[in-house]
Amino acid sequence: MSGHDLQTTDKQGTALGIMARLFWMLLGNAILALSVVFIFENKGGFFHTADWVFWITVATLMLVRYLDIRLLGGTTATGADATTAHWVKYVALLVACSATIWALAHLANHLFVSRISQG
Repeated sequence: MSGHDLQTTDKQGTALGIMARLFWMLLGNAILALSVVFIFENKGGFFHTADWVFWITVATLMLVRYLDIRLLGGTTATGADATTAHWVKYVALLVACSATIWALAHLANHLFVSRISQG
C-alpha cells in the first residue's frame, strides 16, 4: 500500500471522521425528517422553530460533508476518494430536495392542519 492510501485510511478511521459520516449520512437526515413532521403539525405561524432547525441542519450537512471531503478523507459510496465536484453535486441535490420537501410540508400544513384547526 502506498503512503497516500495509509494516510487516507487513517483519516477515515478517526472518531471524528466516523462521526462526520454518521452525521451527514444518517443523523442529519433524521433531524430533517423530524423537522418536516413538526412543520406539518404546527398550528402556529408560517416560520417557527422547526423551520430554523431544518435550515440550520441543511447548512450543517453541507459544512460537515465539505469538511469530511477536505480534511477527513471522505469517500464516495463506491469507495473512491470524494472530490469537491462530489460535494457540489451533493449540495445541489440537498438544497433542491430540502427546499421542495420544506415547501410541501408547509403546503400540506396549510391545506390540512391549519384548516382543521380553524374549522
